[in-house]
Amino acid sequence: MKSALSVLLLCFLLASCGEKKSVKAEEAVETEKTIQERAEADDIDAEAQYELGARYVNGQGVPESYAEAVKWWRKAAEQGHALAQSALGDMYCIGEGVPESYAEAVKWYRKAAEQGDAVGQYNLGAMYSLGAGVQKDMAQATKWIRKAAEQGHLDAKEWLKKNAKEKGE
Repeated sequence: MKSALSVLLLCFLLASCGEKKSVKAEEAVETEKTIQERAEADDIDAEAQYELGARYVNGQGVPESYAEAVKWWRKAAEQGHALAQSALGDMYCIGEGVPESYAEAVKWYRKAAEQGDAVGQYNLGAMYSLGAGVQKDMAQATKWIRKAAEQGHLDAKEWLKKNAKEKGE
């Protein structure tokens, strides 16, 4: 499950790689303030809350804090932000910033998966395949992992290939 968090963090880092490297330090500080202000503004900006949570995980412009990441991701997740739901599931799965709880991880992965989030779909399928937080159910595992694979999720594609070989397909 740590690979899902790693993928999420890698995606966040890759998304920020395209930014101009010549941005002045003052502008970077202003950007941080803007995200913080948006996130705190009446709890309505789920995207800013998600971004702020990711910054806390990475220690990007703020002190690294999994508990703070969880706080902001939960606010975004409760508003239906699929990436935040998946990220919150990761935190429960690995017990970072919150007590480890596979059942709680499954809850958040399911919310993300039902919105079409490929990472949430893959992780929900993985939980079914392991019987972690849910009763083991390979049909459900395959269903969710196939949905992720259809969106191009590489780990999901590999899981399906491996599973097909084991079944002799």
